[in-house]
Amino acid sequence: MTMELKSIYLSDNIIDESVDMLLRLSNSKSMPFDYYVIVVSPKDDEILMMLSSSEVNTDRFIEKNYHIVGFGKGKKASLNLIRFMVQDAIDNTGDISKDAFLTINN
Repeated sequence: MTMELKSIYLSDNIIDESVDMLLRLSNSKSMPFDYYVIVVSPKDDEILMMLSSSEVNTDRFIEKNYHIVGFGKGKKASLNLIRFMVQDAIDNTGDISKDAFLTINN
């Protein structure tokens, strides 16, 4: 039996922040400086993409309607978060594919 990933991931340094607030900020072009949004990549040869606040605070981000799966504060913490997410997907689903991350509700 495989399990699904069900929640949006947060880096350790923002674990106490509201996911709803972060989703609102990302969808209103108001993401704070040094925050990153982890999304399912639309490219065939990538699974996840990390977008900086300057990339998120654009009309293009909203138009793309990315599937958000995580938030991090700082580049290093965000990269560590991606490593954790990949390992969590392997541990819980036995797979590392976009499908595992598309089960995350945002």
